[in-house]
Amino acid sequence: MRTTAHLATRELLLIAFFATFLIAARAALRWHLHIPGHAMLASAFGLVLVRSCVDRRTAGTCCGVIAGVAAAALGMGKGGPLLVLKLALPGAVIDLGFWTRRRLDSPISIATGAVFGAVAGLVGVGPVVVVEWLAGADTSVIALQVLASGIGKTLFGAAGGAAGAWVAIELAHHGLLRSAPSETARPASETSL
Repeated sequence: MRTTAHLATRELLLIAFFATFLIAARAALRWHLHIPGHAMLASAFGLVLVRSCVDRRTAGTCCGVIAGVAAAALGMGKGGPLLVLKLALPGAVIDLGFWTRRRLDSPISIATGAVFGAVAGLVGVGPVVVVEWLAGADTSVIALQVLASGIGKTLFGAAGGAAGAWVAIELAHHGLLRSAPSETARPASETSL
């Protein structure tokens, strides 16, 4: 992992690009599909991919915060400021997952991406509980909402995380990322994931 304090222009542009992707995905998925948690598919995909492309401890969190602030400012969901948490918390989980993966000296894989996405989806249920509680919903209604939303967010998060890891592996394989996430023989100081 790089230790310089300042973000490079390339890293800032990538974070901004993926934040824009998350906003565009939320806008596209605003259609009422009657599938709880479907927005986590694009969120997990984008957050795993931004963390794969930007070798910074908080790249996923920063991307989630930027996208959440923009989505809240554009009125793209319930809860207003809590919308920031809906994207920042999964981003923090992805960052924590990448940090743990690095500590274990484990390469990114599709399965690892799926686990990161699933946990990020599960954590993403927290703001839903807060919104329902602030709205004064009954406890049984909140429990049913958490169950439906939790299952959907976890499954869609796993699918999105797996897809994000697959794209990162393919980008690295074709030399479009600075290091190949699937190579374990490289020294830790050279890896950027």
